[in-house]
Formats: sequence, structure tokens, C-alpha cells
Amino acid sequence: MEAMEWSWKTVADLLGLLAVLVLGGIALVRWLKRSRDDPPVLIFKWLFTALLLYVIFTVRPLVGSGPYLVLLTLTLAMIAGVLWAPNIAEVLFRPIWNAFTGGDEEPEPRPFYSIARAKRKRGQAAAALADVRAQLARFPNDFEGQMLAAEILAEDMRDLEGAELTIQRLCEQPGHTPQNLAYALSTLADWYLRIGQDPENARRVLEQLLEKFPDTDLAITARQRLARMPTAEWLAESHEPTRIVVRKGIENIGLQRQPVQLTPPPESPETLAARYVAQLEQHPDDFETREKLALLYADAFGRLDLAEDQLEQLIQHSNAPPAQVAHWLHLLADLQVRHGRDEATVRRTLERVEELFPNSAHAEQARRRLNLLPLEFKSKQKRQAIKLGVYEQNLGLKRGLPG
Repeated sequence: MEAMEWSWKTVADLLGLLAVLVLGGIALVRWLKRSRDDPPVLIFKWLFTALLLYVIFTVRPLVGSGPYLVLLTLTLAMIAGVLWAPNIAEVLFRPIWNAFTGGDEEPEPRPFYSIARAKRKRGQAAAALADVRAQLARFPNDFEGQMLAAEILAEDMRDLEGAELTIQRLCEQPGHTPQNLAYALSTLADWYLRIGQDPENARRVLEQLLEKFPDTDLAITARQRLARMPTAEWLAESHEPTRIVVRKGIENIGLQRQPVQLTPPPESPETLAARYVAQLEQHPDDFETREKLALLYADAFGRLDLAEDQLEQLIQHSNAPPAQVAHWLHLLADLQVRHGRDEATVRRTLERVEELFPNSAHAEQARRRLNLLPLEFKSKQKRQAIKLGVYEQNLGLKRGLPG
């Protein structure tokens, strides 16, 4: 029984010793990795410290507990202090040091494009593109680098096909936000218009944006651009030098019986309305044209009901930006004030801004206008005409005083 107890105790002691050795080894390995000392230097410190401890525990029985033991201990402690002083200072002041330097953690690897941008500014487009592609080899999904490569291809090397290939590869990669992809496609469309003077390819790219993000605010922006896509002829003329056409003037203009109108007559409201309606039939989401049509209905034709209908279509649009909706409600209130709606109707229109966008800058602006609405109506009232009396004519030319 005693032998069995002894064997179990021995096993427990061995296991405890093994655990201590394992934990000590792990601690030493972590210490070795995180220390600023080189591994050979740190290992030398460990061995030298172990030697000092061995000397203390070996010599102590020989010298006893007298002054020699104290002198020996102080001497060895001073040697150990000099040896470990940098490490002790590092442990004590590391929190303060880390607060300024960020600690010992390795920074997150990121692409580096400043050299490529510097070469591009010096006109070295090919070298800049090579540097960007070298970074993209390490970070193939980096959005900034791919856009920079496409920009160099389009603006510096006039290679729109290469720029589109880069953008299309970017759009096929996972992990990019819809806003970034929409920005990339919109930029590509800008390059086709500004550099290539190619509205067809620009239209194709914007239609691709519509297909990728239907029924979003990004699609609304693309539809607005499609509605105002310039023609190839207009783009060609915009890049040519300005030509001033001098037409033959009217002969003997001073002898004409009727007043001569030198400026061309403005387009009639009927012509403008027909043009706006045709544009809206082709592009229903053209916000600017619908707003112009509403103003034309109200001011030129006196049809406030038709103007209200056009503005309501804009206000009820599902993807219209809040700032635009607030602008249209204020515009509707302007037309209602201008064309005879009562104060209660205008007040209900402005209160819709607060209902749609509570606790916002738009609501605060509408609230200020509501407070000043009575003054706004008062300023629109027609002033009463002051009737003057009948006085004697040419009073100042008479010699005598008036009787």
C-alpha cells in the first residue's frame, strides 16, 4: 500500500513538474518573440541569471549568514540589475511608449500608391501604371488601385477600352459596395463623354448601372443623366473653337416705319410645353424637365391644377432625395401663394415637409416659413390705389398768384 501511495505521489509530482516546465517554456518562447533583444542576447541573459542564482544557493551554506553573504548578494544583484535594466525599463514605461507609437502590433498591410502618383505627375504614365499593377498583384481587390489604374489608362494614355476592361473586372469582384460600383460606372461614362466623345458607349454603361441597381437612388441618378445625354454632334461642336456667325443686318434700319426687333423672338409657351411633354414621355424620371413643365403650366397658362399634378408626381417619387422633395413642396407653396390659393392650403403644403422629414433641417426651414406665412400673404396683397385730385395745369407759368 505504501509503495502504491509512493508511486501515485511520484506520478503527481512528475506531472506537476512537467506542467511547470511546459508553462515555463511557453512563457519563455513568448518572451523571446516579443522582446526587443536579439534571441542570442536574451538567451545569454537567461543563462547568466541562472548562473548567478546557482552561485548564490551554492555559496550560501559556505559563508553562512554573516556580512559576507550580504556583500555577495548585493554584488550579484547589482550585476543582474545592470544586465536586466533595459528590460525592466521597457516593462515599466511600455504603456506610455505604446500610447505614442501604437505598440508592438504590426500595422495592417495596405497598398502604397504615392510613388505611382508622383510618376504620373511627372508624365511617366507607363511607369505609374506598372507601379499600380505591382501593388494590385498583392492586393487584387483594392478599389482605389483599380480606379487609379483605369484613370491612368483613360486620361493619360487615352486607352478607353483598357479603362473599361479594368472597371468591368472591378464590377465582377465580390465585396465592393454598391456606391463604389456606381461611382466606377459613372466615371467610366464620364470618360466616354469627355475623352472619347462617344455618347453611345456612355449610354450603354449607364444602362448597365440601371440593370445592376434597379429601384435605387443610384438608378435615379443614372436616369437623370440618360435623360440629358448629349448628342455626338453637340460633343463635337463643344470641342471645336468658338465661331461667331455674323449675319447680314437690316438695311436702312433708321428708315423703318415699325420698330425693329433685333433679338430672335422667344419660343411660345405651347412649343415649350410640347417639347417638355415629349421629353417626359421618353424619360419619365427627368426631374428638371417636369419641374419646368409645372412652372410653365402655372405661370404661362394659368393652370395651377396642372402644375400641382406635375409637382405631386415629383413629390411622390419613391427614390427622390429628401432635399429635392422639400424643394418641390416649397415650390408648390410658392405657386399656390402666387396664384391665389388661400393661406390654409399653403399651410397644409408646408406642414407636409415636417410630416415627411421630422427633426431635420428641412422641417426647421418649413417651420420658419410657416411662422412668417401671414407676412408673406400680406406682402402679396394689392395695394390700394391713391386717387389724386385735379389741379390747375401750368401753374408755374402764370404771372399772377392763383386766386
